[in-house]
Amino acid sequence: MPKLGDLAKLVNGVIVGDSFLNISAVSEIESAQNGSLVFAFNKQSLILALESDASAIVTSFDLKTTNKSAILAKKPRLAMAKILQLFALPSEIKNGIHKTAVIDKTARIGKDVAIGSFVYIGPNVEIGNCTTIYPNVTIYQNVKIGNRCVIHSGSVLGVDGFGFEKDKDNTWIKIPQIGGVLIEDDVEIFSNVCISRATIGNTVIKSGTKIDNLNQIAHNCIIGKNCALASFVGMAGSVTIGDNVIIGGQAGFKDHVSVGENTIITARAGVTKDIPTNMIVSGFPAIDHKEEMKISATLRKLAKK
Repeated sequence: MPKLGDLAKLVNGVIVGDSFLNISAVSEIESAQNGSLVFAFNKQSLILALESDASAIVTSFDLKTTNKSAILAKKPRLAMAKILQLFALPSEIKNGIHKTAVIDKTARIGKDVAIGSFVYIGPNVEIGNCTTIYPNVTIYQNVKIGNRCVIHSGSVLGVDGFGFEKDKDNTWIKIPQIGGVLIEDDVEIFSNVCISRATIGNTVIKSGTKIDNLNQIAHNCIIGKNCALASFVGMAGSVTIGDNVIIGGQAGFKDHVSVGENTIITARAGVTKDIPTNMIVSGFPAIDHKEEMKISATLRKLAKK
């Protein structure tokens, strides 16, 4: 059972109160009991935390605590991430290959890999060390997955890219998709994500990127390092996303557009042209967020007249 002081050292926080307090659990504020540690990220949640049965609170330096011991942290959510690792349950699947998994004889599997039930791994697939593949994942041919990746249930990696061209009689001719998918180290892909293999070359997800449930990434897209994609993002082919980009839910991308590093694409934005670095964009078509807010405000005023 960790002491509050031990947790403060873990997150480089400052103790207020009893550093020797035993912490038996982390919990929501509403269900906190004696021995519980809770997290308060704003004034309203701090008031509730101070009134709760929790023994201690993690909060920011900007908020004042009174009757409870606390850890003050510069980034309380980052502190939460580190503390919860101590209380997290072990993985539901263990290292090794489940007996129901189907793995092509040409696939190469690294060390300390966990492959769950009913996983399919196709020809010429490579999976790096310490990677976890949850049940019911399908990995087509020519997919390379790096070290310490996590692929959650229902995702499909390496499916054919959506490529067709009309013949003179107006019938669709399929363009063979002969490329692959490259997923670098420390990528986490949540459930029911579809990543298409490239027409030629690779569709690339660079290291550290996190992709939420129900995303569509088309052929030849390149997603930079340490990006975060919320649910329902849809990308047409050959989109290029720079490093450290955050993309909100339901955002859509036209083919062959690029987004510069450190940019934020807000929810439901429609990206139809290239976006520079260090921007916040919103709306359809996606433009500078402040400009979009001005346009929206003007339209609302006109609607009232």
